[in-house]
Amino acid sequence: MNIKIYLVGILSLMLLSSCAVNQKVKYDGLELNLSEIKTKNIDLALLDHREAVIDGSRKPDFVGYMISGAGINWPMGTFSKNNLMDDLSYDIVNSLNRYDVKVANVITKWQDDEQIVKSKLFNLNGEIKIFFVFDQLHTNGYGIQFLYYKINMFIYNKSGELLKHKSIEGKEKLGGNIAFGPGSYKIYMPKSMSKLLEDIFRDKEILELINKDNI
Repeated sequence: MNIKIYLVGILSLMLLSSCAVNQKVKYDGLELNLSEIKTKNIDLALLDHREAVIDGSRKPDFVGYMISGAGINWPMGTFSKNNLMDDLSYDIVNSLNRYDVKVANVITKWQDDEQIVKSKLFNLNGEIKIFFVFDQLHTNGYGIQFLYYKINMFIYNKSGELLKHKSIEGKEKLGGNIAFGPGSYKIYMPKSMSKLLEDIFRDKEILELINKDNI
């Protein structure tokens, strides 16, 4: 009897472990609709300053948690195994390239200081410089999944003058339910990320600043 209980326990742990390993979300290759951006030369930097990454509890590819039926928070990573900021940077760059916008992207690491990243950004020659600092960006939920985000966006002109600092914070319900679990999260989570980024760039004030002198 004890052996049976032991085997059941081992199998349960293996099943839970396998679920954790397979929980990867594809955030690379997102095609964003950024057709309203008219400035043709932009400098870009995304900096990961999420608390869970900075304190070392999560890796830079961290995208969220999936809470199991046993109440265990399984961390999820990017499908590409890249840092999340790298995936999102390339998504923005490649999407803008589709609209003939040239983008110089500053590669960053979570250890980087904001001022160092700004210096690199100001050394580039774009007409507009866009700097994102992510203090929070992840999904979480038991059954019903939510996207949590806290982002600081800075827009500078070619001379490095600050045109706008905008704090973007929220919690969005994505999908899933308590009875049947998260559902097709590998589909709706990337869609929600695309929508978040598109909404940021489509904000009327942000769009006017990015397109200043190019309308």
